[in-house]
Amino acid sequence: MSTAKAKSHVDAHRSTLSEVCRLLGLPEVAGARHVDTTFLHRHLKAGQRLTSQGEPFEALYIVAEGYFKTFVADETGNQLVLGFPLQGDLVGADGLCNHRHASYAVALTDADVVVVPFRCIAHLGRSLDDFEQIIYRAISRELVTDHALRSLVGTLGAEARVARFLANFADRCGRPGLPATRFTLPMTRQEIGSYLGLTLETVSRAFSALADAGLMQVAQRELELHDVDQLRVLQKLHATATARGASRRGDRAKRGNVTWVDMLGANV
Repeated sequence: MSTAKAKSHVDAHRSTLSEVCRLLGLPEVAGARHVDTTFLHRHLKAGQRLTSQGEPFEALYIVAEGYFKTFVADETGNQLVLGFPLQGDLVGADGLCNHRHASYAVALTDADVVVVPFRCIAHLGRSLDDFEQIIYRAISRELVTDHALRSLVGTLGAEARVARFLANFADRCGRPGLPATRFTLPMTRQEIGSYLGLTLETVSRAFSALADAGLMQVAQRELELHDVDQLRVLQKLHATATARGASRRGDRAKRGNVTWVDMLGANV
């Protein structure tokens, strides 16, 4: 592994239990404001590891700022990307099973996390009936989100997979009910491809196809999504539908720009 293992910086700043609940986007635990326990923050530079595959499990981490990549790696260093945690997401739960982390978590940007030591979870669970439920809900939410995004990977074409990924990322970067439409991707196209089961070249072609369809503008990692709702429609199509759309794009390439209708294969 070539990823930096430099020591991350532990900040003197601490978060209360109430602040942790808000960061997770979950209801405040009853009695949280009367608990003296606070949680340290840890700062990481881009490229630093938060957890390592095979490392003893000691804590859960809640992303307060920045972006991460989680992945597994084989003996030769080949990576399989598992996810891209961002603000409000829980990192490190893979260590709960065997008390060792099953994957790496690396900061894609400068980042800040709240450290929730495992011993603290057990302690608070004994004094606050709802605390463990909050942790379980946070873990369950991550599993459900990941399953929803990955469940269609085997049935969708490349453009649909990328569209689904971008729509989901826009939701996560925005506010509830108001997805972000302009953002900078913290990950590379190769990392997106690893996550979606696509090659780098296929991801690049999908980006170009979605841009040609008028669904977004792309400048390196800078994205502006013109119609997130249409990306959601496209992401639901079966692979055969997107293949027909790709065929239509080829037939009409000489006649002008492709519209999102061509991409969707809709009859209008």
